Amino acid sequence: MLKIYYLPCLVALFLSTSPAQSSLDSIMFQYERKFWNGSTCVFVQGSNSSSYPEKLNSMYHSWSSESRINVKNENELDTSDLKKHLNFWGPVYSYSSLIKFLPAAITIIPNGFKLGEHEFTDSLDAISLISSDGTRRFQLANSMEGLLSLWTTFQDISQYFVMQKYAITYHGFLKNNQFDSSLCYDVVSLHNATLKKHNTKYYTFFYDPSIFNASRNIDSMFAREDDKLEHAISVLKFNRPDRKIECYLYKNLEQKYQMSATPGYGNPFIEAYQNHSVGFGPTEHESIHILQGKASTIFSEGLVGYYYSTEDSLEWKKNNSILSRHPSFSMGDFLGKVNRFDFSELSYAASAHLAKFLIDTYGLDKYKAISRYEDIHKGFEEVYKLSFDDIILGWSTFFQSRKIPLGSERKITFDVTANSNPDSCSVYISGDIEQLGFWNGHGIKLEKAQNGHWQCTIPFAEGTVFSYKITRGSWDKEALDSNGNVPGNSMFEVKNDDTIRATINMWKDQIK
Repeated sequence: MLKIYYLPCLVALFLSTSPAQSSLDSIMFQYERKFWNGSTCVFVQGSNSSSYPEKLNSMYHSWSSESRINVKNENELDTSDLKKHLNFWGPVYSYSSLIKFLPAAITIIPNGFKLGEHEFTDSLDAISLISSDGTRRFQLANSMEGLLSLWTTFQDISQYFVMQKYAITYHGFLKNNQFDSSLCYDVVSLHNATLKKHNTKYYTFFYDPSIFNASRNIDSMFAREDDKLEHAISVLKFNRPDRKIECYLYKNLEQKYQMSATPGYGNPFIEAYQNHSVGFGPTEHESIHILQGKASTIFSEGLVGYYYSTEDSLEWKKNNSILSRHPSFSMGDFLGKVNRFDFSELSYAASAHLAKFLIDTYGLDKYKAISRYEDIHKGFEEVYKLSFDDIILGWSTFFQSRKIPLGSERKITFDVTANSNPDSCSVYISGDIEQLGFWNGHGIKLEKAQNGHWQCTIPFAEGTVFSYKITRGSWDKEALDSNGNVPGNSMFEVKNDDTIRATINMWKDQIK
């Protein structure tokens, strides 16, 4: 089986562990959705914001150009504004009238803020919270630097989270805007109570022991992650890290949500040198982000995509295949939009393809330099001495010469032999392509045949490259390899009518 190295951020089943909710549909993104579903948003600029760096005021200036966003000074709000959705973004003391709007759970104190009875007085402490009715959003901090740390994550899991020294330390839910200690997760305490510690050359791993099969040599598995990172450092010409990366390994998404308040399978807090992932799968990917440092998402994900494209020719074909399936894709539009990276397969492929063009053409050092620019047009002019249009034209020529022509429809049959499948359970194929459900754990159901076989035939265009995994309907019931461990993704290139065969002897939920 060929492997791909990263499973994209997924929406997957949550969660009986949240004391406030019972399913992902009722929790995932609900507070973000509540807030942004308002027909008009008012971004409330603090009366004291002029005493803070220009960065703060330039953000308000850029937001004022959005058609559905109004920007008003806090002292200019009128009764009609109070019926709209209000967004408060800034250091705590950039506001003079903030107390009028805060939910009861937050209190401003002389040297910071309180959440319930918890005090946060360090300059890097910050909080992101959406009111229970979804009409007020607060992103506040004790300093501008602390405020910017909130940009690394969103209200994906909980109603609020607190960042301390660039990482989440508390998250949870309010009861009608009141703090409730029974709905608050203390991330550090949860880690200390549940996870074991293991040091290697580059990492300090904190892991749930139940994720490993007892028969495996755990030391060698940890050491392998060092070897993988060493290779990435060599290929991408990174300096070796001057401190260890803290890597938190969780047994499933449910535990990861509870102990990190981050979505999907892998997330880095770059300045905190922290990774949070389900198992080892995303460790290397997220560590590359950390070693790259601050960079826009397109250039950060692009470098990772470039790395894996150089390591695996089929991965490079896959990126070409994805772009070839989207004839209306415009790299100029992709780079020009405010929220251009949407974590879709197309965004990952486009970022990787752009990175390969820029690095192969102009070198790795210049790519690292351009990745730090917020203004891409300015970056292209200063780093490459070319205009934005020149870069887009160059990439287009690069892509057209490598474009994969998609041919006739081919029939691919999946034939899975499930030797330990419970009689009541079905078998599913899930993958990174529309026909396989875009990594939904219960992507495509196979039909039960004879002698433990499960089968399904799906049409794909010739030239398509896709990744896939086998489950029994969710990622908690994923197929394991012959050693009882979670395998990497399998990858397949469609050339002719063909059959993909796999034999499964164990599932994740059957590990004792």
